[in-house]
Formats: sequence, C-alpha cells, structure tokens
Amino acid sequence: MPVRLLALIPVAVAISLALSAAVEAVALPLFLDTTGTILATALAGPSVGVAVGVLTSAVNTLRNPTFWPFVVIQIIVALYAGLAARAGLFRGLRTAVPAGLGLGVIASLTSTPISYFLFGCTTTGGIALTTALGRALGLPPLGACFFGSFVSDFGDKAVTFALVTSVLHALPRRTAARFPLALRAIGAA
Repeated sequence: MPVRLLALIPVAVAISLALSAAVEAVALPLFLDTTGTILATALAGPSVGVAVGVLTSAVNTLRNPTFWPFVVIQIIVALYAGLAARAGLFRGLRTAVPAGLGLGVIASLTSTPISYFLFGCTTTGGIALTTALGRALGLPPLGACFFGSFVSDFGDKAVTFALVTSVLHALPRRTAARFPLALRAIGAA
C-alpha cells in the first residue's frame, strides 16, 4: 500500500473520533463517527475505508465498550461509500444528500437489532432523546428503538455525506489528483 494511503488512515480515524466526541459531548442526535470512513473511501477506496472504520470502532471502544458491536456499520458504510464514489454521487449536494439518506436507512436497519438485542436499546446522548420520543409516541420497544436509530442515522448520514462532499470539492486540484478515486467521486475524472 502506498505511503500516502497509509498516512491517510490515521488522519481519517482522527477525524471520525474528533467529530464523534464533539457530537457526544453536546448530545446531538447524530454520530458523525463515519465521516473519516466515508472520506477515506472516497479518496482511496473501500479497503482503506474499512480499515479506517474498524480502527475508529476499536479506538471508540476504549472509551465506551458499546461501540464494538457496531463495527459492522462501519464496514457497511465503507462498502456503500465505495459504490457511491464509483457512481459519482459526491458531485454535489443534490446527489450526496440523497445517497446519505439511503445509507441512513441501511444503517438504521442494521444497527437497530444490535442496539435492541445486545443493549435493550439503552442509548446515550441525543439518540436517547429520539428513542424516548418513539416511546412517547406509543411505539413498542423495538419500534421505539428503530425510530430512534432511524431518525439519528437518517440525518447523520445525510449530514456526513454533505460534509464529505464539501471537503472533496475543497481539496486543491493537485491534492485531489493524487487520489484518482476522489476525482471520479466528484465527477471530475
């Protein structure tokens, strides 16, 4: 693996960890912990994205052990982002946001069983608020768990795809040219 790709991995992990900690600190109903995974995937492909996602989950697990079972979400995110990049869905917000919304549906369908069966849908921060809203609306426990996950993942992945799209378009052309996949992702290849 080229040195520039090896150097990208810890930078992308740091981005995910910093954003994840920031939203958790202010209890937003978002995660943003896949930002580095999606960015790395758009720049260097799904294998680099999977590495970033797994490392992000491993480090997040050190501060909160409940993160580890959700590593599967990071892998799904990297694979989905790879398809989105290949299809040029980071061209602009008109294509990136709907792609992020689609990923939000997939992520919530995948994370709900993990959250419900492993943790009884006990959540923290802003996610707890959306789950409590589901309960207040009279949803059964599994329904409230899905509702909380859906609302959070749906918005989170749309915001994350928009953020990554903005970063990709802000890259200097010379830097982007070092990552041919990025040029394809933004429709410049």
